[in-house]
Amino acid sequence: MTHPRDVNIPRRRFGRTDLNVSEFGLGCARIGGIFQRDPPGFLDLLSAALDAGINFFDTADMYSQGESERLLGRAVKGRRDQVVIASKAGYVLPTQRRILARFKPLVRPVIRLLGLRRHHLPGAVQGSPAQDFSRVHLRRAVEGSLRRLGTDRLDLFQLHSPPTAVVERGEWVDTLDTLAREGKIRYYGISCDSVETALAALGHPSVSSIQVVINLLERGAVDAVLPRARAQGVAVIARECLANGLLAKDASEIDLGSYCQSPAETARKAAQLESYRQVAVQSGSTLAQLALQFVSRVEGVSVSLVGVSKRPQLDALLAVIRSTTRAEPRGIPHLA
Repeated sequence: MTHPRDVNIPRRRFGRTDLNVSEFGLGCARIGGIFQRDPPGFLDLLSAALDAGINFFDTADMYSQGESERLLGRAVKGRRDQVVIASKAGYVLPTQRRILARFKPLVRPVIRLLGLRRHHLPGAVQGSPAQDFSRVHLRRAVEGSLRRLGTDRLDLFQLHSPPTAVVERGEWVDTLDTLAREGKIRYYGISCDSVETALAALGHPSVSSIQVVINLLERGAVDAVLPRARAQGVAVIARECLANGLLAKDASEIDLGSYCQSPAETARKAAQLESYRQVAVQSGSTLAQLALQFVSRVEGVSVSLVGVSKRPQLDALLAVIRSTTRAEPRGIPHLA
């Protein structure tokens, strides 16, 4: 088990804001949920991350139907000034999932007893979320997040995966400016699903941050977005730094086809992964170390998100982070 004293996570200025954030932050999408374990395990995980020097926590109102925010609020109670809380909104959960969330304490033990997994549920039960970036919804979402987190302000509020056209129109700007004046949010940004959306976000001077996918396998934002973000003083949050586990798991554990949209993409990523594994072996590191070293040293990245749901996973990840922050910089080739 990694002891907090063994981990020294550097802090960085978060763009042009007055926030100082840990080089690595915790993505909280896997915190909570009826298919996960009981709340005490998550509270231990979140507290351990904070003890280890992680002060940036990225959550959203839809993660585990709001349970992610509630657990995070409980974990940082009494330590609120030590953390930077970033949340997101814009998705609207279907009715059946909202109802399921109300009965989560009763449903969780039944699911555990029956050994059910998420893929066992029919699509009609899970439902598909819609999106709403209207003034009314965004205000309601922010106020709901504040209640669940047990705090009076969000350090960063982000639009959650809006379409590029929504970002370009900018109808949300006045609403978020008003919420900022009211003190309910300190800064706001956009979590982007494409390079085009990120570039549209940079067209709004009041945007303080953008969140984009950056990893060894996905580098589109590095050249197309980051130079402009740096020039404008916009913070960059890198997500999927381990490519949803592809850069952390053993090759024998990966069904690569389930990650890809076509045979051509599967073949390309298989070649990339094998090449990076060879680079890691030659440099005396693991593939996960190589991956985190890469993203943490991309110029302009303010914080790199890593996601875990269990304490042993966190301890293993902290060991990788420790080795990464102490390692000498190495050149990492760009593989097509």
